[in-house]
Amino acid sequence: MVEDSDLDLLYEEFPELEGKNIIIEKEVLAHFGLLFSGYALLEAGLQNCFIFWKLCSRVKDRSVSDGEQWKLLYDSFEHKAQASTFGALLRLLEDCTPLLVQQDELKLLKRKRDYFAHHFFREENKNMFSSEVKILLISRMNVLRRRVKASEEKVDVATLEILKDLYPKTDVIKMIDGLADDLKSQAMANPPTHFGWEKY
Repeated sequence: MVEDSDLDLLYEEFPELEGKNIIIEKEVLAHFGLLFSGYALLEAGLQNCFIFWKLCSRVKDRSVSDGEQWKLLYDSFEHKAQASTFGALLRLLEDCTPLLVQQDELKLLKRKRDYFAHHFFREENKNMFSSEVKILLISRMNVLRRRVKASEEKVDVATLEILKDLYPKTDVIKMIDGLADDLKSQAMANPPTHFGWEKY
């Protein structure tokens, strides 16, 4: 059910939707992409959470003896995380204490993600014949996108909690900001000439 407040929020965030010259079909596609990019950020957050949760567990059980072993474990966990589907990541994180309260919401969002990945264009095609219905469709996607964003933020908080446990004497936020600055500098110094999908 679409609430008036949902539409008000949609128009507040995207005032161009009230313009006279919009092509509403393109807006549906744009908001589909915006929602799916939110899911991609949530998935990346889950990958990071898994990597550091596993590393933290290994540090606590004293199975990490030196920096070389740390690097090997990091690479192994990163590979496993990146090779996992969204659902597999959730299963890998079932024992992650900082995420326990979020598990039911993440499972629900996963089911909704699967709908968008596998059914949306076929199932919602019947709703593409009315501008009013297309606006309602966009509004409901926007509500879900905000829910996905809220979960992404909670996953980030859980990961930060794990990192603080791993590095108790370090300003973790400052460390992350420094790493982000380094990555940005590297990207600007060596801009890509090819993109990931082009190797397939």
